[in-house]
Amino acid sequence: FQHLFWFYSHPAVYVFILPGLGIISELLPVFARKPLFGYKWIAISSMTIALMGFLVWAHHMFVSGMSDFLRIPFMLATLLVAVPTGIKFFSWLGTLWQGKLTFPTPMLFVMGAISVFLIGGLTGPPAGTVATDLFLHDTYWVVGHFHATMFGGFVFPFFAALYYWFPKATGRMYNEKLGKLHFWLMTPAFWVQSIGQAAVGLKGMRRRIADYDPALGVEDYHLAITIAGIIIAVSVLVCIYNLWYSTNKGEIAKSNPWRSRSPEFQIPSPIPEHSYEVPFVITAEPYDYGLENSVYVSMENEDSGMENVEHVLDGG
Repeated sequence: FQHLFWFYSHPAVYVFILPGLGIISELLPVFARKPLFGYKWIAISSMTIALMGFLVWAHHMFVSGMSDFLRIPFMLATLLVAVPTGIKFFSWLGTLWQGKLTFPTPMLFVMGAISVFLIGGLTGPPAGTVATDLFLHDTYWVVGHFHATMFGGFVFPFFAALYYWFPKATGRMYNEKLGKLHFWLMTPAFWVQSIGQAAVGLKGMRRRIADYDPALGVEDYHLAITIAGIIIAVSVLVCIYNLWYSTNKGEIAKSNPWRSRSPEFQIPSPIPEHSYEVPFVITAEPYDYGLENSVYVSMENEDSGMENVEHVLDGG
């Protein structure tokens, strides 16, 4: 039954991560004001990660008494996941390179997502390699890896998307100072928590155990991890208050505060009951930010055929 459980459960993690990685790729060009680097490779890497998610489940079972001849293929398949993931990282770096960067709260959370997901990526191969996993399995190294992967691949992108689409959904702007306070509380605290968990895992601290031998010397690590967790919880409360207050008393949002090329930002905020009075027609690539005279969408005018309406001015 372990094989059946992990065959489902490992791809289930990717269900959370893949949308988060998509959010990063969606938002980076907006705030870098340049095209998404390697757009086609980003799309291919997403499909590859989704497929490989079904081929690596047994790396959770290296110490379970699984047949030895199965360990090597699953180890190699696990390590190969780093290839499409690495494509995404280099694409994101290429998008940032020489961009006209701005750092409102959504972009900060995108950058935080990249940094935290990198921690998850670096702690993954030792847990997916047979020789090291025999020692790291069921320790807090795995806990740190999983938290970094989920926070970097889902939680941080979730908050980036929340702040990014909040003006469009509500018609009001969130409080930028509170948004940045949320980020600067959560991000360093999570670094401490995740790296601390990996560190105590290296010292031999097991998970799922309530009491630990003082000889491990993990008390100070525990204290730091606990304080970091409390700070993360406080930062989420700041976010909840920010969104509640801004929904009721926030500044009226412009229809396109980010100068996005996406169709939803070409209509009023909040989105009206009938979103698009006339159809949109795609006229260019979606991520061609910073290119002069590049208009992603045109609107079909029923009276005069096709009339190009430039909702997004993007010369820089």
